[in-house]
Amino acid sequence: MRLGLLEMVRAPGRFAPVLAAISLLVGLVLAFSGIGTSHVDDLNGAVARSSADVLVLAAGAEGALQASRVDGADVEVVAALPEIAEAAPIGEARVGGRVDGDLYDVSLWGAGPGGPGAPEVIKGRPPEALGEAVIDIADAHLGLGIGATLEVADTDDRLTIVGLTEDRRFASIPTVVVTYEQWEAILNAIFADSDGVEPAMIAVTATDGVTPERAAAAIDALDAALAADVPPSLAAGLPGVAGVRASFAAATLVALIAVSAVTGLFFLLSVAHRRRAYEVLRAVGASRGVLVRALATQAVALVVLASLLGGGLVAVAAAVAPPRVPLSVSFPLLAIVTIAALLVTLTSALGSVRGLRKLDPAAALARRP
Repeated sequence: MRLGLLEMVRAPGRFAPVLAAISLLVGLVLAFSGIGTSHVDDLNGAVARSSADVLVLAAGAEGALQASRVDGADVEVVAALPEIAEAAPIGEARVGGRVDGDLYDVSLWGAGPGGPGAPEVIKGRPPEALGEAVIDIADAHLGLGIGATLEVADTDDRLTIVGLTEDRRFASIPTVVVTYEQWEAILNAIFADSDGVEPAMIAVTATDGVTPERAAAAIDALDAALAADVPPSLAAGLPGVAGVRASFAAATLVALIAVSAVTGLFFLLSVAHRRRAYEVLRAVGASRGVLVRALATQAVALVVLASLLGGGLVAVAAAVAPPRVPLSVSFPLLAIVTIAALLVTLTSALGSVRGLRKLDPAAALARRP
């Protein structure tokens, strides 16, 4: 063990290039995963992190929130179930929003005030009256900080931002939450010729002692065209989410294989490249066990140090990046990358032991220096 560490300390230039390569590859793995996670949050965060225990969509929508319209009378039907403590309508629609004259597509949500599905704010307060709204902190860079005004296109509505949410975007566009009454008023103004505005879904709080899954089963058992699910499960099934998640997972897996391959190949080639040095060590009395432990020590030290450097780099980048930059770090994934690289590296090092077993101490004396 001591021999391996001494070699790394005395000849750092021999290990520095592969250390840098592995560190960057570890960072690449974490970046792929972090960007993928953040991108999925941008697509379905408003659903996945809903404050409701259960969300209820129209059965015909087949999990697509934009296609769901629930009969307003069903809110009372759901609320009357013994498994349900409270039920409230939730609205979602795409509208145009102007900020300082610039037009943006906006996902406008109606929820609350209070009750299931109401937004959880990290700064400021939830919307409580007409003309008030909260927006996700990732969209604040548009000029929509607390106290700013968002103008709804095609209407005279002006919404004052009174709070900020986090990780509650939807469809990767600016996401604004107002009271349900305000949402209805805006939609009625935009679609003045429609017969009426219906909620996109129903948010439910389960009765004390009733699990969300049991509450969802009770709603599904109703003689109504409703489909209930817990928020994380519903969010995972939204259109496009599975494909995005699979794409980033594949990229992460390829990068993970690259990390393992680089570390493994380095130690396979290391024995061949330093065979002369090992022969000399054997000639002066170093046992095969000492050489094997030296290789294993170097493998562990190199992989752990590279993981710390790569993980630290991504963690610092995620911490200093503004909220609009889709980057986060997963420490469980960092542990998985480290363990996988260690297993492959140690396997490669053990494979190199076969070469060490064949070393002849006399060979070092028979060759010219």
